[in-house]
Amino acid sequence: MKKGILVLVLAMVAGVAAFYFMRSHQIEASRGALLDNMPELEWIRSDLKLSDSQFAKVTELHAAYRPQCVAMCGRILEAHQRLDRAAQSGGAVTAELKAAIANHVRIHADCQEAMIDHLYRTAALMDEEQAKRYMKKMLPYALDFSHSEPGGVHEH
Repeated sequence: MKKGILVLVLAMVAGVAAFYFMRSHQIEASRGALLDNMPELEWIRSDLKLSDSQFAKVTELHAAYRPQCVAMCGRILEAHQRLDRAAQSGGAVTAELKAAIANHVRIHADCQEAMIDHLYRTAALMDEEQAKRYMKKMLPYALDFSHSEPGGVHEH
C-alpha cells in the first residue's frame, strides 16, 4: 500500500511540475525567448528575502534545470505506462513485469537524485539561514515525504 501511495504522489508531483514547466516555458512570439516571469519562484524571493542578485542566480539555475526536469517527467510517464501495461497484461509476476518494476524504480531514483542535486545547487546560492529554510521546505518533496507530517508516518 505504501508503494502505491508513493507512486501516486510521485506521479502527481511529476504532473504538477510538468504542468508548471510547460506553462511557464511559453515562448514569446516576437522575441523567441523564454518569458522573464517565473511565478513559481516568487515565493523564494519573498519568503527567503533573497537579494536581486541571489534571485537572478536562482532564476538562471532554475531555467537551466527545466529541460532536464521535463525530460525526467517524460521518462517517468513512460515508465508508469510500461509498468501499467505489464501489470495489466497478466495474472502473474512475469519477467516483463519485473523488468518494468526495476525500470520504474531506477527512473524514479534518477529523477530524485537530479532533483536533490538541483536543490543543493540552489541552496548554495543563498546565505546559510536562507539555505537552511529553503532545504527544510523543499527537501521533503524531493525525498517523497511531502505526503506526511513529521511523526505522521505509520508503520504497517
